[in-house]
Amino acid sequence: MIDYLEKNIKKLIKEEKMIFLFTFIFGLLNFFYLLTNHVLSPDGLAYGPIYKSNGWEVDLGRPFLLIVDRLRGGLVTAPVIMFIALFNISLSAIFLKKIYGIHKKIPVIVLTLLLVLFPTLSESALFIYCFDSYSFSLLFSILAIYFIQKDRPILSILFIISSLSLYQAYISVTLTGVLVLEMIKLLNSQFNFKKFIRNFFLVFMGLVSYFILLKGGMFLFGRSMANYKGASSFGIDTILSLPKSIMHAYFDYFSYFFSETIIFNQYYFRNIIHVFLFILFFISLIQPFKKMNWTNRFLFLFFLIVFPISTNIMDLIACDTTINLVTGIGFIMTYILVISSIDYFHYSFMKYISYTLLIVLSYTFLLSNNGTFMSREDTWRNHYYESISLLNKAKALDDYQEDLNWMFSDVIRYQSKLVPTSNGYLSKDYETYDNYFGILEIEIFFDHYFGERISIIDYDTYQEIGRSDEFKNMKLGDVKIINSVVVCKISNELAF
Repeated sequence: MIDYLEKNIKKLIKEEKMIFLFTFIFGLLNFFYLLTNHVLSPDGLAYGPIYKSNGWEVDLGRPFLLIVDRLRGGLVTAPVIMFIALFNISLSAIFLKKIYGIHKKIPVIVLTLLLVLFPTLSESALFIYCFDSYSFSLLFSILAIYFIQKDRPILSILFIISSLSLYQAYISVTLTGVLVLEMIKLLNSQFNFKKFIRNFFLVFMGLVSYFILLKGGMFLFGRSMANYKGASSFGIDTILSLPKSIMHAYFDYFSYFFSETIIFNQYYFRNIIHVFLFILFFISLIQPFKKMNWTNRFLFLFFLIVFPISTNIMDLIACDTTINLVTGIGFIMTYILVISSIDYFHYSFMKYISYTLLIVLSYTFLLSNNGTFMSREDTWRNHYYESISLLNKAKALDDYQEDLNWMFSDVIRYQSKLVPTSNGYLSKDYETYDNYFGILEIEIFFDHYFGERISIIDYDTYQEIGRSDEFKNMKLGDVKIINSVVVCKISNELAF
């Protein structure tokens, strides 16, 4: 068994060394700033350097997070997590190559670059404590497509369940990936309607099996799904909301490629790049479309129409939410479809224009990812200096004692000037949550970066002091002891 595994691993690395090489080189280039600076989302700060998923993640429907966390002892070590993630991304690129028959060097390189530099993965890396889990979810979602293609129904369903059990948003990769597969079959005159029904039935069965197992497990352990982004209310309300949700899916699809809502496009002219890519994509379809019979033409156009819905399927499943850059992993499949269509061009120069645009697009991803990381570091730096200033002011008070409780009137609000160069999602966040829990996070910040153990007052006391005349007469930036509490006035009014 060991000899068999060793032989096959060596064969895989030898055959796909270019993908491994490009993934790790450009992955390290992309994530180097993250690995060497203080780059975290507010969640990353809250959960700290040691974190093991617990009941909350189970209630979110992600029980397999508990397994991945415990396999590394709950230690949130960025280099180890990054290595695991890049290895999984390499395997994901390899299986995408196999699924869609992408064998020539240039398209393989373009595919690898787009995947490893895709902004969803870089934004997800800011949740470093579960980035390896998310990369497993990506890999499993692609393996599900692979085994659907290979007519291995049990394995495909198992990988759908596994992917969903790590992060539900990655079902968009499987669903849209199967749709891309069927579209390519139509272009190659290989479409089989029975297999098409069977393939999507397998995806449906994977989803149903996941929900049955999840609900059964929760019933067994006396738990219930968290009321998070509308997923817990999946049922009649979801069906009644379908017209609105479908329109929302189209809006999100347009937003990702052409507006500033999901990702910033204008700074790097990505909206213009996308316009040209879509034009070239439709031009590439002219010849194969002419060769189709009317039935296949109708099906292909139908698949194009439902493509945005498939990409943003979470808009339909969790109807109280909207797609953001972390949940928008399905958008990567549009680029896979474009790459798969390039060979249909009659003129070679159009192929090279398309590949050049995709490489330029990948380069903009590299830049905006690092713009995000630099924005987060800048936000951290501001939070650090504001916090240490407050700490020094407190310690300079005559009646200061280390065992006094603390009150911060607000979170430290700061937005980096680098935000316009970023992806435009997590780069806009403060160092902490923008609510009372964000104030509680300051305890973690003080402990982690200053070695100071402080205790923040409860919410009722917070409101009581905030209504006092003594607090109202304080100037912004002042630190004062009121009722044996170290009070830091960050804003004039109570924020919460």
